Amino acid sequence: MPNAHLVYQRVIQAGRDFLNRPEANDQQIASSLLELDEARFKVFTHLVGMTSTKHLRYTVLALACLEPPVGPLLRELLVEGASFVEVHKLLSLYRKRQLELAQLQKAVQEHSWPRLLTTRRAPVDWASRPVWIFPADKRSRRLEGLNPAIAEVLIQRYSEPGGLVVDPMAGRGTVVQKALELGRKAWGSDINGDGRLVHKMDIADLVDALGEAVADLLVLHPPTFSWFARNVFDPSIHEHPETDYTNWLSRHLECALPVLKPRGRLVLIVRPEHKPQRFIRHEGLVRWAFVAPLELLLSEQDLEPLHYHLAVSEDGEEDWSIFVGLKP
Repeated sequence: MPNAHLVYQRVIQAGRDFLNRPEANDQQIASSLLELDEARFKVFTHLVGMTSTKHLRYTVLALACLEPPVGPLLRELLVEGASFVEVHKLLSLYRKRQLELAQLQKAVQEHSWPRLLTTRRAPVDWASRPVWIFPADKRSRRLEGLNPAIAEVLIQRYSEPGGLVVDPMAGRGTVVQKALELGRKAWGSDINGDGRLVHKMDIADLVDALGEAVADLLVLHPPTFSWFARNVFDPSIHEHPETDYTNWLSRHLECALPVLKPRGRLVLIVRPEHKPQRFIRHEGLVRWAFVAPLELLLSEQDLEPLHYHLAVSEDGEEDWSIFVGLKP
């Protein structure tokens, strides 16, 4: 799916060229485009690579035409990574008076706008059950990110207010944001960090950035085995993807563990495989593989096992295995 902000920028810039108005602002360009006759508007739609004039008219250009104060806020969310659908949902909530301007301003400032779209919360006692059934969040699932409900309960269970929560595989910053909301200090990084809520940094540089024995809670939710199999593992060279995945995770764990205080908690979150991965070696031999044994990984790191949690979304489309260990 194309990045909505890039689409927005492409449309506005193409509009300046099409109308020969290089100095006009976004709102002026959008208004002028909407005044084009049907034939010319259709030409412009194809020019920017779109097939739907309705999408261009009522989604992209309508957003550009929105007046302050709400218009600039919603356009800023595109920069934050929101989709057009998400932005227009927030606009609908605002127009229905289900969302106050102050709430939207605060969410933009704190990069916490995704929670404004969460209409359902988990039952109060959901995390006390053997299997955690949590509300589905299709946005975080699409990004292969951690569900905010899981992040919240893990922070509440395994850290105290004022403690430091560190997530060196933070993605878009769900754990960091939840930790701050819950009164913890938080630090997050990722190799693809946005430079704002999440620092852009390789996990190998974590100790240099933070020092040793500083974190009360260390959260790791590494890429899935499927991602590893597609992007890292080479079946023509290696024969055991489970072992390679375990070793790959082990190296990341060794980089991160020194920042954890003695008696601090490590939370390792992985998504189990339900379908075996099919690998073909260089000699043509087919091999099938499942996810690596993560319990072995934790035991090799001299961590005391504390808990194992299984979390499943209410629609049955998403599940996570969560291992919790204590650093001696």
